[in-house]
Amino acid sequence: MVCLILGPREIDLPKRHMDDAMKLVEPHWDLENLEKAYRRGFMAGMVGKEGNSCPHKAEVVVNAWEAGWQDGKEQYDIKHAPTLKQTL
Repeated sequence: MVCLILGPREIDLPKRHMDDAMKLVEPHWDLENLEKAYRRGFMAGMVGKEGNSCPHKAEVVVNAWEAGWQDGKEQYDIKHAPTLKQTL
């Protein structure tokens, strides 16, 4: 049995499921990777992509991507607000 700590809780997993669980974790992230995830999220938001299109699995990297997406989506909405008002 292997104890995997993901966030605030622990999960006991049989050894054979450990590989599957580790696929959900990107253990080698650093500031550069977080910045890259943010920029990619920002660009996704700027072009109007859905927020559920994040390609990452590790929670920290997903959070960086989502923060970028939210900022990009905000800019997308500002840019397209006059267009939306004209069509209403």
